[in-house]
Parts: sequence; C-alpha cells; structure tokens
Amino acid sequence: MINFYFFPFTFMDARQAKILSCFFNRLNVLDIHGGAALPEPMAGLEAKGVLTRVCIDKEKLALTEQQVRAYLDWAAIHKGNEKNLRALIRENVFFKDDSSVAAIRSGIRNRTVSHDPDATTVGEGNEALVFLKLADIHDRQSQTIQSALDALDQEKAALFAELKGDADTPLSVEHTQSPEPGRSMTEKRITAWLTAALDSECFNQGGIPVLVTTSSAVMDAFLTGAGKAINALDIDSIKVHENGCAFIEQQHFKIETIIAQMAQGLTPDLEDDYFEGAEQGFVTGRIQIRLFPELRCVNLTKKNPGGQIGVCLVELNS
Repeated sequence: MINFYFFPFTFMDARQAKILSCFFNRLNVLDIHGGAALPEPMAGLEAKGVLTRVCIDKEKLALTEQQVRAYLDWAAIHKGNEKNLRALIRENVFFKDDSSVAAIRSGIRNRTVSHDPDATTVGEGNEALVFLKLADIHDRQSQTIQSALDALDQEKAALFAELKGDADTPLSVEHTQSPEPGRSMTEKRITAWLTAALDSECFNQGGIPVLVTTSSAVMDAFLTGAGKAINALDIDSIKVHENGCAFIEQQHFKIETIIAQMAQGLTPDLEDDYFEGAEQGFVTGRIQIRLFPELRCVNLTKKNPGGQIGVCLVELNS
C-alpha cells in the first residue's frame, strides 16, 4: 500500500492543486487550519473521500495559534531591530517593565508562548507547527502580493493601450511566476513538516509513505542531504491528463503502479503510451522519484517499520 502526502507545505494554491491532480487521485494533507477550504480540483477529491486531512490535536493547534500571534505582536513592536524597539519603549512610558527589551529577548530565548512572564513553554512539536504557520502566512502573502502586482501590470497595460488608441486590441500581459515557496528555508520546512507529521501520527497508516512535492528545491535538498536512495526514477516528459479527462483515473493508476514496483525493488514497467503524444500537444509533466531506506533529517524507523520512504517531485512542463 502506498500512501501519498502533500509535502512540505500547508498552503496549497491553485497551481499546486492542478499539478497534483494531474498525477494523483488520492492524497493526504497535513491540516493546520482546522478545515479551511482547498482549491479545486482538490476540494472535489475531498468530497469524493479520496483526499484525507491529517488533523492536528486541537489543544496543540490552539497553543500554536497563541504563539504565532505573540511572535507577530512582538515583531510589530520590535519594528526591525533592537534599536528601534528601545526608541519605541522610551517614547511610550506606558510600557511595563516586563515588556522591556531584556524581558522580550529572554522570552524568545526561553521559547515561551509570549513575552508575558507567566507564558507556557512549548515543546519541539509546537515549535515545528509555529514554523509551519509562519511559513504558511509567508506563502499566502507572497501570492497575494504577486496577484496584486499582476493586476497592476494589467491596469498599466490597459492605460497605455488607451493612450495609444489601441484600447480595442486584446491585451496580452504575461503573469509573473511567483517565487517557488520551497526555495525559502527549504531544510527548515522539511524538518518542521516531518516533525509535525510524526507528532500527529501521520505515518501510522501502514504501507509506504511517499512525500509528494511540487518544489524542485525540496527534491534537491533530499538528493544532497537525505542519504543514499535505494531506487530512483526520473522522467522528464511523461504524458498526463488534466482533471475531467476520461483517461485521468487510468493514468493515476499507472503512476501508482510505477511507485509500487519501485518499492518492491523491481524495475518499473514503463509502457509506450506513457510517452506517446508527448510532442503532439498533450499535457506533459516531469516525475522524479527517490526511495530511501531512511532519512537523515528525521527518524522514521519506529513509525515506519519497513524503514522505507519515498519522495516524489511532480511538475507540469510549460
């Protein structure tokens, strides 16, 4: 049995949802939002019961939310550096002694929930969740900023077209590709996600866990730092089908079969129709698979008795 996990992100945008749907029709998603809606076609898969949310303990999630708010509040007060914070405290005499620079720095150093003297110390699992929450905020804000910049470019192009008298000509404005979120603190993302997943007993489903990513930076991190792979596959141009295509479920089954054969130490049986039409207008993608007996970045031995874990990169070719 192969179990697929969206990895190492908690925010799934429309681009990622489209890529994943072309390769897989069942998926597990680590949910740190308490049931927030997923973009299509993932929402449709969830409605069919083939997309499973791995939920976090509510108390841990509440504690995480509290610490994230404390960090954001501290950042708003801090305004960039200690010098700014000292100036702010001097200008605002209503600050209490326990809100001084020393107290705040001590609170951060002691990994407390906030700079309140009665704050609760959190463990490693919650530290991972805090990081994932902050990374999630970063990813969402980055996408919002990029969308706003694209809209501004569209308005600018429309204005120039009107000034030039080309207002009736259809505008062709290329949307800027958003920075790949996996390139931001890659190793920390990987370790935090795995830590939170283990803490939530994410891998207690039996079978072989396969971590599915849409980030080439994440796969590169595994290739350089996760240990020696026992089996590998890299296909630059494999024919895939978009959501709604009559052949998509058959293609999903074939991809799962490839990974299952690799997990058994077999050479995957790659049929000709994987590649037929790859240069004739069909949607094509890249799939890169590595199977590891263990990972250096986290100990999965107790949770995964077989000791085998897969990492799979999927991308669509432009």
